[in-house]
Amino acid sequence: MSQYNETQQRNIDSTNSLFDGSCGDPATLFADDAVWWNGLPRLPGLEGETEHKGIETIKKILYGAGQDKPGSGTDSYDLSTNRFTNVLVLADGDYVIRQHTQNSKTNSGKDYKNVYCFVLQFNSEGKITYLTEHWNTWYANKVLLDNWVIDPAQPVA
Repeated sequence: MSQYNETQQRNIDSTNSLFDGSCGDPATLFADDAVWWNGLPRLPGLEGETEHKGIETIKKILYGAGQDKPGSGTDSYDLSTNRFTNVLVLADGDYVIRQHTQNSKTNSGKDYKNVYCFVLQFNSEGKITYLTEHWNTWYANKVLLDNWVIDPAQPVA
């Protein structure tokens, strides 16, 4: 087990609270000028973009997660069903990396299981300034947007 300094542990705790819900309002974890990079430029309302700049745009991601957009064909996952397994969290300097397998049900009742890796950069105040979201975008696109039924490969626990 790695030993982390106080700042690194604070950043790890903030990262984990983003996913376990203990932070309350997740937007409070981000700097006002933060950027969220997502490799699938099909987020409802943010189509064609991969780099989402500023807290107001990030709030659209945070507060829009789990909501289907009528007429869009999107089958979002039900946030209340999220379970995270195979969690790995590492910190180095101002960076935290968290990889996990997300297990959820979509709003239509389909199983959703995908592996995510987030790289978060923090400022000196402990706010997230840059977040990169790496995931199997092909799988998410097919299950959430094209409504396919697929079981992705999983990392060994």
